Amino acid sequence: MQLGDCLFDSQRGLLTNQLNGDVWHLPRAELQVLSLLVANKNKIVSKEKLGVGDEDHPALSDSSVTRAVFMLRSFLGPMHEHMIETVKGKGYRLKIDKRLNVSTSRLIGHKVDRYYQACITWLFGKYHRKFKAWVGVLVLLLAVGVALQWYYADHQKPLHTQPFSRQVITLDSGQQIEIISYSKSNTNNRSLIDLSERLSQDFALCHNTPWRQIYLSLSHDKQVFNITMRGEKMGLSLVRNLKLTDYRQQKSFISKLWFDEVSLCE
Repeated sequence: MQLGDCLFDSQRGLLTNQLNGDVWHLPRAELQVLSLLVANKNKIVSKEKLGVGDEDHPALSDSSVTRAVFMLRSFLGPMHEHMIETVKGKGYRLKIDKRLNVSTSRLIGHKVDRYYQACITWLFGKYHRKFKAWVGVLVLLLAVGVALQWYYADHQKPLHTQPFSRQVITLDSGQQIEIISYSKSNTNNRSLIDLSERLSQDFALCHNTPWRQIYLSLSHDKQVFNITMRGEKMGLSLVRNLKLTDYRQQKSFISKLWFDEVSLCE
């Protein structure tokens, strides 16, 4: 199914950007969320339904669903991230408008065609055919150059589908923790770096902890901070998701008191 500039292959679990060739093998959470949104396009789907489990998989937490939506929007890119709409208090909706759901390359082609035709009609209607043909070629080349410059300036913004940053912390016990941050755009990079450093300082005070990998992401409006932790205890795999919200102007998602209360050290 076509989603903006991306093609979704639900059978293979692939999301492919047809402009730059990037291919994303969707993890379980992202694949489940996108498949349900596609199956219910233009309809509101609750977080509970998006995170439903089955015989083979446990149910997804609300924070896992939120993070999956965040990552899907990131891959769709700033031109098409609005296709996954947040319906406050109800869930999410995949908006499919056939009039708008066309690739950027087709939009550029239409703009170039209209620009070329207008220039030919206005400038060369009274001139000899040969002269008109040569000048028409030059105008076409100029139009293509302008369109490409517009395209690369406004539409080829980098997609942070790969981790924005990685940091390894070594505790007094010798245990290592990897803190991995995902950033959607440059607008919240500074805030995400500050949160990562603060969390690293708190973990560094632990003698030991069951957590091995810490995944961080910050919503585009900087109001939701997601933390996903993976680790092991007594031979069993552990996963814990934390979703922190702060609607104040001066935000402070984490503190020493909060770190102690959620018991992240052993």
